[in-house]
Amino acid sequence: MSTRTKLLKLLQEADGQYVSGQLIGENLQVTRNAIWKAVTQLKKDGYEIESKTNMGYRLAKGNDLLTLDSVMADLRVPCNIKVLDTVTSTNDLAKAETLSHKPLAIIANKQSKGKGRLGRAFESPGGTGLYMTIALKPAFDLDKALFVTMASAVATCRAIEKVCGVHAEIKWVNDIFYRNKKICGILTEAQTNFETGKIDSLIIGTGINCFPGSFPEAIKDIAGPVSDQAGSFSRGRLAAELINETVDVLETIGEKRFFDEYRSRCFILGREITIHPNYNDEGIRARGLDIADDGGLIVEYLEGPEKEKTETLHTGEISISI
Repeated sequence: MSTRTKLLKLLQEADGQYVSGQLIGENLQVTRNAIWKAVTQLKKDGYEIESKTNMGYRLAKGNDLLTLDSVMADLRVPCNIKVLDTVTSTNDLAKAETLSHKPLAIIANKQSKGKGRLGRAFESPGGTGLYMTIALKPAFDLDKALFVTMASAVATCRAIEKVCGVHAEIKWVNDIFYRNKKICGILTEAQTNFETGKIDSLIIGTGINCFPGSFPEAIKDIAGPVSDQAGSFSRGRLAAELINETVDVLETIGEKRFFDEYRSRCFILGREITIHPNYNDEGIRARGLDIADDGGLIVEYLEGPEKEKTETLHTGEISISI
């Protein structure tokens, strides 16, 4: 455990009271310079830490802290919970766990090696986002697996709407948008048993941009936060509702009750989009028409040799821009 994480835990346990530099040094077995560096890093990650001469440091009231208690208070489904400050990747940690009959949720304030689709990095700064993986042994067969990402997207929108009071939309297949900005990405992974036709473990990783922060140059015009005001909602409550909604929607995934809601939230239907075959930079203009029963995107081409023809696309073939 890093000095930064140990210091954060110590200040959380102090419950708003000042902790002297001497006491911090004795508890953490570090120098005052190491304490100052840890405080600087915590401030950079969005924590508001007050300091006062001869009194020490304390966490200011109003910090939105991700704690086990803040998640458990709103959890209504059976689930094992782990809440951590900084991790490499919640998905990677979940894969290393031995799953029981109950789902497992690993929740982090910050990721140093967050993962997106196709091996891309997912920016995961501390203090401004929610990074969580739900791992479980599903009861459904392998043929239902292709709907997991879609169902998870609907569950995420429901949780955001319930906690944050905003209407989130979906860009096929698994990007969550609000105010024309991407606020969330979902990465689903599975370990399957082809002999039994069952999924041995299902890993659903979700990263939500909750509050304002700095985005890398490459995505600053695309990404945005759920709220423009830091601390305007509880990330702990959002994590709890995301678990609640995900478990609920997966229990009936075979009935596809979420399908109509997915269609209604998929904002690219009826709009002009650009299709990038094989994920390259060359785009083809098309119009999103509908979601096929197998989860594919039905499009009508507006240019090229396939102009005016319709086709059903699947995630392994293309990417979409708007």
